[in-house]
Amino acid sequence: MEDRRLISYFILEDIFSRNIPLKKSYEMRVFGKDKKTASYIKELVYGVVRNKILLDHILEQATGKNINNLSKKVQNLVRIGIYEIFFMNHKDYAVLSTIVDIAKSQTKNQEKFVNWILREFLRNKDKVVIPDDDSLESLSIKYSFPQHFIEYLFEEVGLERTKQLLQFYNSKPPIYAFRIDELEYREFKDNERLTKKEYILDPIYLNIFRSLQLEETIDDVLDLCAAPGGKSFLVKSFLPKSKIVAIDKDAERIEMMNSNIKRLKLKNITTFAADIFKLNLDKLFDLVILDVPCTSTGTIRKNPDVKYNYKKKIDELVEIQKKMIEKAEEFVKDDGLLLYITCSVFKEENHDVVFDFLKKNKDYKMISQFFTFGDPFNGGYGALLRKIGG
Repeated sequence: MEDRRLISYFILEDIFSRNIPLKKSYEMRVFGKDKKTASYIKELVYGVVRNKILLDHILEQATGKNINNLSKKVQNLVRIGIYEIFFMNHKDYAVLSTIVDIAKSQTKNQEKFVNWILREFLRNKDKVVIPDDDSLESLSIKYSFPQHFIEYLFEEVGLERTKQLLQFYNSKPPIYAFRIDELEYREFKDNERLTKKEYILDPIYLNIFRSLQLEETIDDVLDLCAAPGGKSFLVKSFLPKSKIVAIDKDAERIEMMNSNIKRLKLKNITTFAADIFKLNLDKLFDLVILDVPCTSTGTIRKNPDVKYNYKKKIDELVEIQKKMIEKAEEFVKDDGLLLYITCSVFKEENHDVVFDFLKKNKDYKMISQFFTFGDPFNGGYGALLRKIGG
């Protein structure tokens, strides 16, 4: 049985049957695999996830079968087969043979049905029609996004910008390296090594920091939800003399941050693992940075599974965000600053959370905001608030 396709199948099962995030499953499943195998699996799995709605449409067009009438295991198997043949141009017989073998080992007597579906697809794939009009349904199929996500974009930015963003969200994201002493980033290739002054950083954070213009008088900084360290390192770039306390709930990610601090030879950054809601500190800070957990819809290019599950998470996340910003406020000095950050494109997690906070906390005022839906970089939001002293 072909190992690469079997692992790809297990990852899709993790995502769509067990609600395990794509990135986490991929990293876990390819651990210890050679680079060529890992790259193949990434191309296949990420391609299937990015194009799931379109693949399901192709299946129905070619076979007359609705994806919802198939078992989850069969769904994932046929999506792999269709994606490899339709998008990766792999040899029909090799794909079909391996997928049927996996069906024999992973399903209960459904290998003949899987074989029939894929053969029916092969017979009729040239007859498949992908809709190209501007209806919500057609856009949903063509770009493989849920209709409610497209509807939100359309209401915010109009049709043409929506189509531009959907195309952008389906593109493969580059990786960027940021040079700490030059305040500049570059595209980072897989076969390269980071220099002693570089670390991996999403440019959205640099754009937020530049837009909000942090004051040079800032000395003491508290970075909540800090790991793996990009925001703290940015503070050091803009404010090299600052003293930073960096906290994250995830101890493993704090260890990653500590490794980067050592490699970059950064001074005056204290780190420890802690739950923000149990946090007690004996000092207040000039700047408190709060990068809250969110739907991550601004990062759909690198986390394509987000577009299928954000809707059932957003209400719970908003409640957590509201509680977190209230907790973060406890650590801000009079005349100090609170920086609220998300990688979401939704108002509920951004503007609405911040203005709900401002209504309840009259001793704060808005200094500046930054927001982008994305293109050429990821989407995200930042709001800089000042606590009015006296």
